[in-house]
Amino acid sequence: MLCRLPLTRAVEYIAHVANRGGLVAILFADREYPVRAAFSVLQKLTDDYLERVGERWRAAAADDSGGDELAGAALAKYQDPASADKLLQIQRELDETKIVLHKTIDSVLARGEKLDNLVEKSSDLSLASQMFYKQARKSNSCCGVM
Repeated sequence: MLCRLPLTRAVEYIAHVANRGGLVAILFADREYPVRAAFSVLQKLTDDYLERVGERWRAAAADDSGGDELAGAALAKYQDPASADKLLQIQRELDETKIVLHKTIDSVLARGEKLDNLVEKSSDLSLASQMFYKQARKSNSCCGVM
């Protein structure tokens, strides 16, 4: 069972709670931390804890957490929500790729404009050279060799 409980309206933190058959994990995070990532962290923590401890956690004393080492490591590891949630990682990579593609498209468009300008200048130069050739032929035709 997974649930999301706000502590109070005045507090800037939210408690995310995961219950796996009596094993409860609680994560407190600020409001900007994505809910999906929070529950991914809780899922990973409970998986790691169950892998380490197994079913012995049921016999442990109520005040024996045994997961402090895992929580400390998770606190450092999952400061960035994308490290906890693969979907966020993929979204971030897609956003970066989209930025690169936009820059590439802009440079291709700019290159196309430059090519259009070169074609226009080339056409103008071709017309000018044809006119020069015709003028040169007229000028040379008046002075015939006898």
